[in-house]
Amino acid sequence: MKIFSKLTLIVFVVFGLAACDKNSDAPDKPETGGGNKPKPEEPELNVKMPRKEMRAVWIATVANIDWPKNIYNMESQKKEFIEYLDLFVKYNVNAVVMQVRPMADAFYNSELEPWSKYITGTQGKDPGYDVMQFMIDETHKRGLEFHAWLNPYRISNNVYAFEPAPNHIYRKHPEWTMRYGKKLMFRPALPQVREYLVKVVDDLIFKYDVDGIHFDDYFYPYPERNTTIDDDGDFIEYGSGFDNIEDFRRDNVNKAIEAVHNLLVQKKPGILFSVSPYGVWRNKSEDPVRGSDSSTSLSNYDDLYADILLWCEKGWIDLVVPQLYATTKNYAMNFTKMSSWWAKNTYDCNLAIGYGIYRFGNPAEGNIYVNSPVELENEFFHARRQKKVNGSFLYNATVFKENKVNILSNLWNVYSERVLIPFMGRDTDLAPQKITSISAENKTMFWKAQNGMRYVIYKIADGTAVIKDIVKENRYECTESGEYSVSVLNRDNRESPLSKIVIVH
Repeated sequence: MKIFSKLTLIVFVVFGLAACDKNSDAPDKPETGGGNKPKPEEPELNVKMPRKEMRAVWIATVANIDWPKNIYNMESQKKEFIEYLDLFVKYNVNAVVMQVRPMADAFYNSELEPWSKYITGTQGKDPGYDVMQFMIDETHKRGLEFHAWLNPYRISNNVYAFEPAPNHIYRKHPEWTMRYGKKLMFRPALPQVREYLVKVVDDLIFKYDVDGIHFDDYFYPYPERNTTIDDDGDFIEYGSGFDNIEDFRRDNVNKAIEAVHNLLVQKKPGILFSVSPYGVWRNKSEDPVRGSDSSTSLSNYDDLYADILLWCEKGWIDLVVPQLYATTKNYAMNFTKMSSWWAKNTYDCNLAIGYGIYRFGNPAEGNIYVNSPVELENEFFHARRQKKVNGSFLYNATVFKENKVNILSNLWNVYSERVLIPFMGRDTDLAPQKITSISAENKTMFWKAQNGMRYVIYKIADGTAVIKDIVKENRYECTESGEYSVSVLNRDNRESPLSKIVIVH
């Protein structure tokens, strides 16, 4: 009985396997080797990859500092802006931070705020083209990110010369505003002001495909001698539960930052929210435990009422960019000490450093900026030693055209190779998949497309990968022979592993 069962089983298995093989949809076996085994996954390439860092330039529009240079002509403005972009590309910049709301006005068509006077010379006058859409299109065309820079509270730097357009919010709600010296600004304590700020941001991100929303260092006003903030009445009305007006002011700014953060996460979570504060949060003299080894006459926390570290701790901002506009030899705000302090005190928030390169070549800033432009390289050296630092913002764009003391040669020494912006926000896009099918023919590489993705073209030499280009098409015309590899990059700046190496002859 047992022998019969075994023989029966053997016969059944042999004929059954033959039948399965005969009816299978699998391809025929190749004539030589390999069988039908699945191909093993290709190992990761063992090559040295370039660093990832954000390299941004601030383009200031207030008072026509950078753009447009007092030329109220559409074609001239477009030409001037494109010249900036081409210079940025030449020097391997990868992001533009464009001031689009300098004075509660707009560099875009808005029902909430008038056209900025810095475009046409008259606030509210239509420039005849969609300024911001033009800027975004030209920026993205060159593979750079576009971050919209807004000032949350400023309305005018000179109230005596202020000529608001008929639809300016000041004409509708003057009670929302207050004067500080010659300045006119919103009252940060008012819930209506915070709601209005959120509405402005909401309108902008609904209409335009921006990569980031950026606030600068102007929250409560920089202190002026013999001038006080006119908010005693606001403290009486809204300050219940606060022991002092200073904590009340900080809470007002906290609420505004949190509200903008919540809006972005709800409506456009792929947008990066960044803030560039003054370089000192608090001095040790004000806070012996958390303060920095600095001795500046003001600080964010005590004078501008901006508790930057709280925003980092709470995750209300994605990127903090302290303006470290001082040298490695400065005593009050030493660059080396401050870059290290910020790297240790920003919790999980991403960190980039703001560099005041406009100072180089300006005699009023001191001899070091005129006679020692290599100082810029020293500052980058110290900042990049901090693993937490993953980028740089340069103020300002005009430097790229004026190039005083040939400072761009020093910038080239630290920006010599093209780099990618690291992932710094939230995962909102499909994860990029490694390219598994790639080929080359007559110096043209081909690979399978992935919807909505970009492709990073690397040339490999001596075990090192160098970025040659970033493209949207799933093909690339190589200009020279060599070994190439391609990665996939999504909207969030997540990058796939490299494809296999393709040899182009």
